[in-house]
Amino acid sequence: MNEQISFIVEIQNIDVELLKFEESLKKTFNEIEDSQNNLKLKELELEKLKEDLAEVNKKIGGSELDIKSYEDKIIKMKDTQKLIKTNKEYNAIQKSIKDNEALKKKSEDEQLEYMENKESISGKIALIKKETEELTGGLSAKNTEYKKNEKELGAVKKDFLDKREIVKKKIKKDYIDIYEAVKRNKGFPAIASVMKSGACTGCYRMLPPQQFNELISENVFMQCPVCSRILYIDTTLPEPAAPAGKVSKKLNKNKI
Repeated sequence: MNEQISFIVEIQNIDVELLKFEESLKKTFNEIEDSQNNLKLKELELEKLKEDLAEVNKKIGGSELDIKSYEDKIIKMKDTQKLIKTNKEYNAIQKSIKDNEALKKKSEDEQLEYMENKESISGKIALIKKETEELTGGLSAKNTEYKKNEKELGAVKKDFLDKREIVKKKIKKDYIDIYEAVKRNKGFPAIASVMKSGACTGCYRMLPPQQFNELISENVFMQCPVCSRILYIDTTLPEPAAPAGKVSKKLNKNKI
């Protein structure tokens, strides 16, 4: 492999490692952000459930007072019933007793419903509290991990950047400018190997035989006419799985 091409390959390998560092930190940061958002949602849900529980307790208290009130009325009416002498008065107070018993039964049914609702809300509150504690613990661990990785990766990143600068100085300015432009526009790989069959591993399009032979035999700096990636020969790669296509555009090439 030509020395200039080997330096560009080395630069790309360094850039790929640097990207991995950035993505690793970004992944942890995104996980922290997601945990923070989930924690806020859980806290809001918990507050709403507490409000619902307070409202249910209020209703339970009200139904208890209603039941007690109806019980007192029924007792008083039954005591009064003993003193009544006419059928008309007896029938009237009997009706009142039945009416109050019906109202008491209704309040008791409502109270039972409120109690069931309270039990359900209390269970949800206990679950949300547990989830909140787990999220808080996980968030603390992620923050610790992020700070640790940021420090460690920062030191490793500096070593790679220093190494990159050394290699960069060995590459012709025109070539490094082309590499940076292709990397910016296409991403990785910016320099792609060509298989033994003549296929560019960046886009899996076939090079014309003459130009493929020039790449093999001549000391040239060549770009793929389809994807613009810098090309080099790597005879260790297997045949491409992607379908081959014809190329009509002339290759960009320069003597290295």
